[in-house]
Amino acid sequence: MKRSILKSSLLKTALFAFAAFASTHAMADNWPSRPIKMWISNAPGGGTDNTGRIIADRLGKILGQSVIVENHAGAAGVIGNGMAARAPADGYNLLYDSASFTINPAIRKMPYDPRKDFIPLSLSVSQPNVLVVSADSPIKTLNDYIAAAKANPGKITFGSAGVGTGQHMTGEWFKKEAHVDIMHVPYKGGAEVYTDIMGDRITSYFGNLGSAMGLLRGGKLRPLAVTSATRNPRLPDVPTLKESGFPDFVTLEWAGAYVPRGTPPEIVAKLSKAFQEAVQNPETRAALEKAGVDVVGDSQADFKKFLADEFKRWNMLAKEANIHVSAN
Repeated sequence: MKRSILKSSLLKTALFAFAAFASTHAMADNWPSRPIKMWISNAPGGGTDNTGRIIADRLGKILGQSVIVENHAGAAGVIGNGMAARAPADGYNLLYDSASFTINPAIRKMPYDPRKDFIPLSLSVSQPNVLVVSADSPIKTLNDYIAAAKANPGKITFGSAGVGTGQHMTGEWFKKEAHVDIMHVPYKGGAEVYTDIMGDRITSYFGNLGSAMGLLRGGKLRPLAVTSATRNPRLPDVPTLKESGFPDFVTLEWAGAYVPRGTPPEIVAKLSKAFQEAVQNPETRAALEKAGVDVVGDSQADFKKFLADEFKRWNMLAKEANIHVSAN
Protein backbone atom coordinates (compact mmCIF):
# COMPACT_ATOMS: atom_id res chain seq x y z
CA MET A 1 0.00 0.00 0.00
CA LYS A 2 2.76 2.42 1.00
CA ARG A 3 4.73 1.56 -2.15
CA SER A 4 1.65 2.22 -4.27
CA ILE A 5 1.13 5.64 -2.65
CA LEU A 6 4.81 6.47 -3.09
CA LYS A 7 4.73 5.46 -6.78
CA SER A 8 1.61 7.55 -7.30
CA SER A 9 3.20 10.56 -5.62
CA LEU A 10 6.38 10.22 -7.70
CA LEU A 11 4.33 9.88 -10.87
CA LYS A 12 2.36 13.03 -10.06
CA THR A 13 5.60 14.93 -9.36
CA ALA A 14 7.12 13.76 -12.64
CA LEU A 15 3.98 14.65 -14.59
CA PHE A 16 3.89 18.10 -12.96
CA ALA A 17 7.57 18.70 -13.81
CA PHE A 18 6.99 17.53 -17.38
CA ALA A 19 3.95 19.79 -17.74
CA ALA A 20 5.92 22.77 -16.41
CA PHE A 21 8.79 21.94 -18.77
CA ALA A 22 6.44 21.61 -21.74
CA SER A 23 4.65 24.84 -20.81
CA THR A 24 7.93 26.75 -20.60
CA HIS A 25 9.06 25.46 -23.98
CA ALA A 26 5.70 26.25 -25.54
CA MET A 27 5.96 29.81 -24.15
CA ALA A 28 9.47 30.16 -25.58
CA ASP A 29 8.39 28.78 -28.96
CA ASN A 30 5.48 31.24 -29.25
CA TRP A 31 7.46 34.20 -27.89
CA PRO A 32 7.12 37.02 -28.71
CA SER A 33 3.46 37.12 -29.68
CA ARG A 34 2.68 40.62 -28.40
CA PRO A 35 4.49 43.94 -27.74
CA ILE A 36 7.36 43.97 -25.22
CA LYS A 37 7.80 46.61 -22.54
CA MET A 38 11.21 48.15 -21.87
CA TRP A 39 11.38 49.78 -18.44
CA ILE A 40 13.80 52.72 -18.26
CA SER A 41 14.35 54.06 -14.75
CA ASN A 42 15.55 57.47 -15.94
CA ALA A 43 13.81 60.64 -17.03
CA PRO A 44 12.92 61.10 -20.72
CA GLY A 45 15.56 62.94 -22.72
CA GLY A 46 18.57 61.80 -20.71
CA GLY A 47 21.47 59.75 -22.01
CA THR A 48 20.12 56.36 -20.91
CA ASP A 49 16.69 57.13 -22.28
CA ASN A 50 18.11 58.27 -25.61
CA THR A 51 20.20 55.15 -26.20
CA GLY A 52 17.47 52.89 -24.84
CA ARG A 53 14.99 54.21 -27.39
CA ILE A 54 17.45 53.79 -30.25
CA ILE A 55 18.04 50.16 -29.24
CA ALA A 56 14.34 49.49 -28.60
CA ASP A 57 13.49 50.51 -32.15
CA ARG A 58 15.99 48.06 -33.66
CA LEU A 59 15.12 45.33 -31.14
CA GLY A 60 11.48 45.51 -32.22
CA LYS A 61 12.49 44.98 -35.85
CA ILE A 62 14.63 41.97 -34.93
CA LEU A 63 11.94 40.34 -32.77
CA GLY A 64 9.01 41.23 -35.00
CA GLN A 65 7.13 42.97 -32.18
CA SER A 66 7.02 46.54 -30.93
CA VAL A 67 9.27 47.33 -27.95
CA ILE A 68 7.50 50.04 -25.97
CA VAL A 69 9.61 52.25 -23.72
CA GLU A 70 8.13 53.23 -20.37
CA ASN A 71 9.97 55.71 -18.11
CA HIS A 72 9.74 55.54 -14.33
CA ALA A 73 12.35 57.92 -12.90
CA GLY A 74 13.07 58.59 -9.24
CA ALA A 75 15.49 57.67 -6.44
CA ALA A 76 18.33 57.11 -8.92
CA GLY A 77 16.46 54.29 -10.61
CA VAL A 78 15.20 52.49 -7.51
CA ILE A 79 11.52 53.21 -8.23
CA GLY A 80 11.54 51.99 -11.82
CA ASN A 81 13.83 49.05 -11.12
CA GLY A 82 11.59 47.93 -8.27
CA MET A 83 8.60 47.97 -10.61
CA ALA A 84 10.54 45.99 -13.22
CA ALA A 85 11.64 43.44 -10.60
CA ARG A 86 7.99 42.79 -9.73
CA ALA A 87 6.86 42.57 -13.35
CA PRO A 88 5.92 39.15 -14.80
CA ALA A 89 8.97 37.09 -15.77
CA ASP A 90 7.50 36.14 -19.12
CA GLY A 91 9.89 37.73 -21.60
CA TYR A 92 7.62 40.73 -22.14
CA ASN A 93 9.31 42.90 -19.53
CA LEU A 94 12.85 44.23 -19.97
CA LEU A 95 14.89 46.62 -17.84
CA TYR A 96 17.40 48.97 -19.44
CA ASP A 97 19.43 50.74 -16.76
CA SER A 98 22.62 52.67 -16.13
CA ALA A 99 25.50 52.59 -13.63
CA SER A 100 23.14 53.35 -10.73
CA PHE A 101 22.07 49.69 -10.95
CA THR A 102 25.35 48.75 -9.24
CA ILE A 103 25.67 51.87 -7.08
CA ASN A 104 22.34 51.86 -5.25
CA PRO A 105 22.88 48.71 -3.15
CA ALA A 106 26.11 50.25 -1.82
CA ILE A 107 24.44 53.37 -0.45
CA ARG A 108 20.82 52.60 0.46
CA LYS A 109 18.35 49.98 1.63
CA MET A 110 16.74 48.43 -1.40
CA PRO A 111 13.20 47.11 -2.00
CA TYR A 112 14.75 44.53 -4.34
CA ASP A 113 18.10 42.81 -4.78
CA PRO A 114 19.71 43.71 -8.13
CA ARG A 115 22.03 40.69 -7.91
CA LYS A 116 19.20 38.18 -7.35
CA ASP A 117 16.06 39.70 -8.84
CA PHE A 118 17.38 40.29 -12.36
CA ILE A 119 19.11 38.25 -15.05
CA PRO A 120 21.70 40.27 -17.03
CA LEU A 121 21.36 40.10 -20.82
CA SER A 122 24.04 42.32 -22.35
CA LEU A 123 26.03 45.48 -21.73
CA SER A 124 24.86 47.70 -24.59
CA VAL A 125 26.85 50.96 -24.47
CA SER A 126 29.47 52.80 -22.46
CA GLN A 127 30.87 56.32 -22.34
CA PRO A 128 33.12 58.41 -20.13
CA ASN A 129 31.99 61.14 -17.84
CA VAL A 130 33.25 64.59 -18.71
CA LEU A 131 33.78 67.29 -16.11
CA VAL A 132 32.18 70.43 -17.52
CA VAL A 133 31.69 74.04 -16.44
CA SER A 134 29.88 76.89 -18.15
CA ALA A 135 31.61 78.32 -21.21
CA ASP A 136 31.55 81.66 -19.37
CA SER A 137 33.18 80.29 -16.21
CA PRO A 138 36.52 81.78 -15.10
CA ILE A 139 37.64 78.16 -14.59
CA LYS A 140 39.57 77.23 -17.73
CA THR A 141 41.39 74.02 -16.79
CA LEU A 142 41.26 71.11 -14.35
CA ASN A 143 44.05 72.75 -12.33
CA ASP A 144 41.95 75.93 -12.12
CA TYR A 145 39.02 73.84 -10.87
CA ILE A 146 41.07 72.17 -8.15
CA ALA A 147 42.65 75.48 -7.12
CA ALA A 148 39.24 77.16 -6.88
CA ALA A 149 37.89 74.26 -4.80
CA LYS A 150 40.83 74.42 -2.38
CA ALA A 151 40.59 78.20 -2.10
CA ASN A 152 36.83 78.08 -1.48
CA PRO A 153 35.96 74.94 0.51
CA GLY A 154 32.32 73.96 0.06
CA LYS A 155 31.65 76.76 -2.45
CA ILE A 156 32.37 74.90 -5.69
CA THR A 157 29.32 72.81 -6.56
CA PHE A 158 28.75 69.79 -8.76
CA GLY A 159 25.34 68.63 -9.92
CA SER A 160 24.00 65.16 -10.59
CA ALA A 161 20.82 63.53 -11.85
CA GLY A 162 20.20 62.26 -8.32
CA VAL A 163 21.86 60.70 -5.29
CA GLY A 164 23.38 57.38 -6.29
CA THR A 165 23.76 58.12 -9.98
CA GLY A 166 27.06 57.61 -11.77
CA GLN A 167 27.57 61.38 -11.96
CA HIS A 168 27.14 61.71 -8.20
CA MET A 169 29.55 58.91 -7.34
CA THR A 170 32.12 60.13 -9.87
CA GLY A 171 32.04 63.50 -8.11
CA GLU A 172 32.41 61.84 -4.71
CA TRP A 173 35.35 59.83 -5.97
CA PHE A 174 36.97 63.00 -7.32
CA LYS A 175 36.51 64.71 -3.93
CA LYS A 176 38.35 61.85 -2.28
CA GLU A 177 41.19 61.62 -4.81
CA ALA A 178 41.76 65.37 -5.23
CA HIS A 179 41.30 66.14 -1.51
CA VAL A 180 38.83 68.92 -2.24
CA ASP A 181 35.59 69.97 -0.58
CA ILE A 182 33.07 70.40 -3.40
CA MET A 183 29.34 70.34 -2.69
CA HIS A 184 26.95 67.90 -4.32
CA VAL A 185 23.65 69.29 -5.64
CA PRO A 186 21.23 66.54 -6.72
CA TYR A 187 18.56 67.10 -9.39
CA LYS A 188 15.75 64.97 -10.78
CA GLY A 189 17.40 64.69 -14.20
CA GLY A 190 20.51 65.66 -16.13
CA ALA A 191 18.76 68.23 -18.33
CA GLU A 192 18.09 70.43 -15.28
CA VAL A 193 21.76 70.24 -14.28
CA TYR A 194 22.91 71.58 -17.63
CA THR A 195 20.34 74.39 -17.45
CA ASP A 196 21.67 75.52 -14.08
CA ILE A 197 25.33 75.28 -15.13
CA MET A 198 24.65 77.52 -18.13
CA GLY A 199 22.69 79.83 -15.84
CA ASP A 200 25.65 79.99 -13.40
CA ARG A 201 23.57 78.56 -10.54
CA ILE A 202 25.97 75.65 -10.04
CA THR A 203 29.62 75.28 -10.97
CA SER A 204 30.12 71.91 -12.59
CA TYR A 205 28.85 68.48 -13.62
CA PHE A 206 30.49 65.09 -14.20
CA GLY A 207 28.00 64.44 -16.98
CA ASN A 208 28.12 61.59 -19.43
CA LEU A 209 29.65 62.50 -22.77
CA GLY A 210 26.57 61.60 -24.79
CA SER A 211 24.32 64.06 -22.99
CA ALA A 212 26.99 66.80 -22.94
CA MET A 213 28.15 66.53 -26.54
CA GLY A 214 25.54 68.79 -28.13
CA LEU A 215 26.18 71.58 -25.63
CA LEU A 216 29.93 71.19 -26.01
CA ARG A 217 29.66 71.44 -29.79
CA GLY A 218 27.40 74.47 -29.39
CA GLY A 219 29.95 76.26 -27.20
CA LYS A 220 27.67 76.32 -24.16
CA LEU A 221 29.97 74.26 -21.94
CA ARG A 222 33.71 73.96 -21.37
CA PRO A 223 35.19 70.46 -20.86
CA LEU A 224 37.95 70.11 -18.27
CA ALA A 225 38.67 66.36 -18.16
CA VAL A 226 37.27 62.96 -19.13
CA THR A 227 37.17 59.82 -16.97
CA SER A 228 38.20 57.26 -19.61
CA ALA A 229 41.56 55.48 -19.61
CA THR A 230 42.60 57.28 -22.80
CA ARG A 231 41.53 60.50 -24.49
CA ASN A 232 38.20 60.32 -26.24
CA PRO A 233 38.34 60.79 -30.03
CA ARG A 234 35.30 63.07 -29.82
CA LEU A 235 37.27 65.39 -27.48
CA PRO A 236 40.90 64.78 -28.47
CA ASP A 237 42.18 67.97 -26.79
CA VAL A 238 40.60 67.23 -23.42
CA PRO A 239 42.90 65.42 -20.94
CA THR A 240 41.93 62.37 -18.95
CA LEU A 241 41.94 62.43 -15.16
CA LYS A 242 44.35 59.51 -15.39
CA GLU A 243 46.97 61.63 -17.18
CA SER A 244 46.24 64.64 -14.95
CA GLY A 245 47.66 63.20 -11.75
CA PHE A 246 44.97 60.61 -10.88
CA PRO A 247 46.36 57.36 -12.32
CA ASP A 248 43.61 55.11 -10.93
CA PHE A 249 40.72 57.37 -11.84
CA VAL A 250 38.99 55.55 -14.67
CA THR A 251 35.24 55.09 -14.74
CA LEU A 252 32.53 54.91 -17.36
CA GLU A 253 28.83 55.56 -17.57
CA TRP A 254 27.11 52.61 -19.16
CA ALA A 255 23.75 51.00 -19.79
CA GLY A 256 22.71 47.39 -20.08
CA ALA A 257 19.66 45.17 -20.30
CA TYR A 258 18.08 42.71 -17.88
CA VAL A 259 14.95 40.61 -17.38
CA PRO A 260 13.22 39.72 -14.10
CA ARG A 261 14.39 36.56 -12.35
CA GLY A 262 12.39 33.54 -13.46
CA THR A 263 12.24 34.43 -17.13
CA PRO A 264 12.50 31.16 -19.12
CA PRO A 265 16.12 30.38 -20.10
CA GLU A 266 15.24 29.95 -23.79
CA ILE A 267 13.78 33.47 -23.88
CA VAL A 268 16.73 34.88 -21.93
CA ALA A 269 19.12 33.43 -24.53
CA LYS A 270 17.07 34.84 -27.41
CA LEU A 271 16.89 38.28 -25.83
CA SER A 272 20.60 38.39 -25.06
CA LYS A 273 21.37 37.52 -28.68
CA ALA A 274 18.81 40.06 -29.95
CA PHE A 275 20.34 42.88 -27.87
CA GLN A 276 23.80 42.09 -29.17
CA GLU A 277 22.49 41.99 -32.74
CA ALA A 278 20.56 45.24 -32.24
CA VAL A 279 23.52 47.37 -31.17
CA GLN A 280 25.82 45.86 -33.79
CA ASN A 281 23.41 46.72 -36.60
CA PRO A 282 25.23 49.32 -38.76
CA GLU A 283 22.38 51.87 -38.68
CA THR A 284 21.84 51.46 -34.94
CA ARG A 285 25.57 51.61 -34.23
CA ALA A 286 25.82 54.85 -36.22
CA ALA A 287 22.88 56.36 -34.31
CA LEU A 288 24.38 55.36 -30.96
CA GLU A 289 27.80 56.74 -31.85
CA LYS A 290 26.17 59.98 -33.01
CA ALA A 291 24.57 60.14 -29.55
CA GLY A 292 28.11 60.15 -28.11
CA VAL A 293 28.40 56.59 -26.79
CA ASP A 294 30.60 53.61 -27.58
CA VAL A 295 28.86 50.40 -28.62
CA VAL A 296 29.63 47.28 -26.56
CA GLY A 297 27.02 44.55 -27.10
CA ASP A 298 28.79 41.86 -25.08
CA SER A 299 27.74 38.38 -23.94
CA GLN A 300 25.85 37.45 -20.79
CA ALA A 301 29.02 36.02 -19.25
CA ASP A 302 31.03 39.16 -19.94
CA PHE A 303 28.26 41.39 -18.60
CA LYS A 304 27.99 39.36 -15.39
CA LYS A 305 31.73 39.75 -14.77
CA PHE A 306 31.54 43.47 -15.50
CA LEU A 307 28.66 43.87 -13.02
CA ALA A 308 30.55 42.01 -10.29
CA ASP A 309 33.48 44.42 -10.66
CA GLU A 310 31.15 47.45 -10.59
CA PHE A 311 29.31 46.25 -7.47
CA LYS A 312 32.68 45.84 -5.74
CA ARG A 313 34.01 49.24 -6.85
CA TRP A 314 31.06 51.30 -5.62
CA ASN A 315 30.66 49.34 -2.40
CA MET A 316 34.28 50.13 -1.52
CA LEU A 317 33.88 53.84 -2.34
CA ALA A 318 30.64 54.12 -0.35
CA LYS A 319 32.35 52.67 2.72
CA GLU A 320 35.53 54.76 2.36
CA ALA A 321 33.65 58.01 1.76
CA ASN A 322 30.82 57.17 4.17
CA ILE A 323 28.13 57.74 1.54
CA HIS A 324 24.71 56.57 2.65
CA VAL A 325 21.13 57.46 1.82
CA SER A 326 18.88 57.05 4.86
CA ALA A 327 15.64 56.79 2.89
CA ASN A 328 14.48 56.54 -0.70
